[in-house]
Order: sequence, then C-alpha cells, then structure tokens
Amino acid sequence: MGSTRRRLGAAALSMLLAVLGSVAIAAPAGAAGSAPGPGAGDVAIPYLGSTTIDIAAPWRITDCQTPVQASPLVVGCDERSISLAAPEYDPDAAAVVVPVPLTDGRITTIAEYRVSLEAPETPSAEPARAVRPTAAGTLLRLPISELGIECAVCDAGGRLRAVAVHPAEAGSLWATPTHLVFRAAQGYAGPAELVYRFADDYGAWSPEGVIQASVLRSTGAPLVTSDLVVALEEGGAELSLEQLGFVLGDDELVLVGCGTAIRGQLRCDADGSIEYRGDGAADQFAVQLATAGGEQALASVTLVPAAEGEGADAASDSLRPGTAPIAKPKQGKQGVASAIVPRRPVEDHHGAGGLLAPLLATLDRVGAR
Repeated sequence: MGSTRRRLGAAALSMLLAVLGSVAIAAPAGAAGSAPGPGAGDVAIPYLGSTTIDIAAPWRITDCQTPVQASPLVVGCDERSISLAAPEYDPDAAAVVVPVPLTDGRITTIAEYRVSLEAPETPSAEPARAVRPTAAGTLLRLPISELGIECAVCDAGGRLRAVAVHPAEAGSLWATPTHLVFRAAQGYAGPAELVYRFADDYGAWSPEGVIQASVLRSTGAPLVTSDLVVALEEGGAELSLEQLGFVLGDDELVLVGCGTAIRGQLRCDADGSIEYRGDGAADQFAVQLATAGGEQALASVTLVPAAEGEGADAASDSLRPGTAPIAKPKQGKQGVASAIVPRRPVEDHHGAGGLLAPLLATLDRVGAR
C-alpha cells in the first residue's frame, strides 16, 4: 500500500511539472527583456508601434473579452494570439497586467502578461572627428547642425546642455537655442575637448558628445565671421561670402566649404555664392571660411520660415532674422531649449547598405520617399 502511494505521488508530481512547463511555454517567445515564469511574461510594445503575444500549441485562448477589457493596448485577439498597439506614448505609464485565459483541452489556467511601453530611441551626439581651430581669446560658435545630433522625438526641438571643457583652463562653454559656444581663454594654447549632451522632448539625455578643438595664437590678420539668421522666401535663400565674414587687413577671404543642412539642399560655389532650397521649415548649416594667409573660422546660417502677416514675428525670439544670439542664457542641468529640430535617426531599410545607404538617408531627410 505504501508503495502504491509512492507511485501515485510520483505520478502526481510528474503531472504537476508537466502542467507548469506547459504554461511557461505560453509566455511570449523572444520578448525583449522577458523573464517568463509559470503563466507570466513581460511584453514591451515598441515606441508608437505594435507587437503580438503568440500562444504556443497545444494551448489556446478561451476568452478574448478578458484581455480586451483589461487594457486599451489590446487591439486584437483570437485563439492563438493577442495583438497590442500603442499609438501614443506616456513616459509615466506603469506596466499593465493583461490576464489571458488558456486551456490545452484538459487544463485551464490564466497567464498574466505585464505589458509596458518601450521608450523611444535615446538621442545620440556623434560629431565629426575634425578638429575645430579657434584663436585664443575668441569665440568658437558651433551650430546645432554641426553637433552630430540625431533624435527620434524632438518635434518640440529638444534641449542642448554644455557639460564641460577639458582642460578647464582652456576656456568656458555654454549653450544657446541655436549654438554651442566656446570662449577660448586668452592665455591658453593647445587642444581642448568641448563636452555637451542633448535631450529629447521627454527629457531623455544622449551620451556625451565631444568636439575636438585647437586653441591657437593668432599670427595673421583676424578673420571675423557671422552667425546669420535668414528668413526663407518660398523655401529658399541665397547668400554671398561677404555676408558671412571679413578680414581685418588686406588678406583674401576664401570659402572653404559648406556643412550639411539638416533638412534642405545646399549649393556652395567657388565664387563664394551659396544657394539653399528646403521645405520651408527652420534649418541650419555651417560654412568654413579661411584667409589666404591660413587663418580659419566657422560661420553659420540659421534659416527660419518667413513671417506671415503684417507685424508677425518668427517662430521664437531666437529665430528672428538678423544675428543669432551668443549671450549666455541660464544653463542648469536641464540645458537650453533648442530652436532647431535636429536630424531624425535614419531607419534601417531592410539592411540596405553600401552605396544605397547614404542615398536612402538623403531621400528620407528631404522627404522624397
């Protein structure tokens, strides 16, 4: 009799383990960050996207009303899967438990899935490796278009924060709504690292971006540059070399080249003429200038929509036609609100690479696809 009881106990234990193992299979396979347990699983819905919970055979869903009523994130249900979608994002939203009644024909149970919203991609700040020269005692004004920022959720502009200068004796650094500004110390000469970060509309900060600068002692006639704010006319603008800089002396001013606009198309000619064409939204680009004697400096152009109606102003005080502000606003850990919407990350077009990758990126940024 005792032997029979032991055999029955062993059989019951085997059945219990089989049940627990079967329920665990019902958890979402491959869910990012999941830690499936008996009848439980973690599911993250991609930012403004969708996903599904697939139920592995022999299990099936017995009642779709239960998960549908548990959360508006549940947008579809059948015996084998549950569809989830998040057309909006709330950074403060807590995970929602979605109960799912299951059966394998013999056993009925309820699997609970913890559904959360995946945050958007964190902004990135990866500037070009080019060294930025500047004369001791002068300002190096770097437009946001030159900071290598990409941001998935910066429709409101995001925020720019000046973090530090290394070494500290090289000068001071601050952010404006349109530029990162470095004042090189009068008595310093040598390399300097300018460290900054950028936050998206939800306050998620990028890793630190680092601009490599070189503080030089001026040997020739000073080269003076401008940071222009220009009103767009029918989505375009034309500028000349003389508007962007001049030399205090007899040296010749040379246009070395133009940077890349965030949204539009640029044409820079050797004669110093610059033509911009865009979609009418605010944009920005840098212009590298030099003298025949070897002095170098950076100018910038910030393009703003033309004012509509008599007496109308541009989108914000920092985007009025004229000269971009360089005064140091209140900084703090929250940085300064950006008046320039940075580039969006280029999506992966089914693994496209090689010669097609830059073409697809350009088409996306100008809205041609």
